[in-house]
Amino acid sequence: MEQGTSTRLSQAGAPIKARFVPDPQAPGDDRPFILSYLGMRELAGWVGVILPFAVALGNWPGNHELKDSISAYFFSRMVSWFAGSLWVIGFFMVSCRGYDKWDELSGRLSGCFALGVALLPMNIDNLKDGWVYYRGLLHWMCAALLFITLALTSLLLFTKSDRSNPTAKKRLRNTSYRVCGWAMLICIALIGAYNVLGQIDASLYRQIGFYKPVFLLEAGAVISFGIAWLVKGESFNFIRD
Repeated sequence: MEQGTSTRLSQAGAPIKARFVPDPQAPGDDRPFILSYLGMRELAGWVGVILPFAVALGNWPGNHELKDSISAYFFSRMVSWFAGSLWVIGFFMVSCRGYDKWDELSGRLSGCFALGVALLPMNIDNLKDGWVYYRGLLHWMCAALLFITLALTSLLLFTKSDRSNPTAKKRLRNTSYRVCGWAMLICIALIGAYNVLGQIDASLYRQIGFYKPVFLLEAGAVISFGIAWLVKGESFNFIRD
């Protein structure tokens, strides 16, 4: 049984994982139900998958175009959804307990970086000095380190197994983790390459910018994170042991 999950029997007698479990610290037999780690992983995954669609569609009535990045929605009517999603992910990552010290370290680092993205808005006006300029640098550093940490978690930690010969479904889950991990790294690398392009060829940079590449690549990274955590949360029956 995976850490943070609870097993109960279905009507057919097969073990299934519970999203809600009795609070182990509550006294008496009538204990309230709390969200298990399995449910928390699933929640974090859905928050990631929904985030880019929610901020774009929620802001559409007032501005019928995508913003240049997901972070730019901090300065829109969708600020609560943007910041709230990062707070949910950040607090879950910081508070969850992993299988070993590396699991816990990756969770705490990614949680702190997610909270940093929420607390340090981007430099929306592209100022060249002052606190807003340095705050913008810190924002992008936190965002890049967040996705690098999440990608390495998917590639190196999620793929671990206690068995020398993993099941076919575990191998399929590992493939999902690797695809999501590499997708996050590629998206972050392409965002960096696009920013470098702005220093080399301003005309081409503006032409590509018409298609909102940073928003789309950020969305790809966030959705990849969400899918990896949905798989980790055993949300899909066809891939669950």
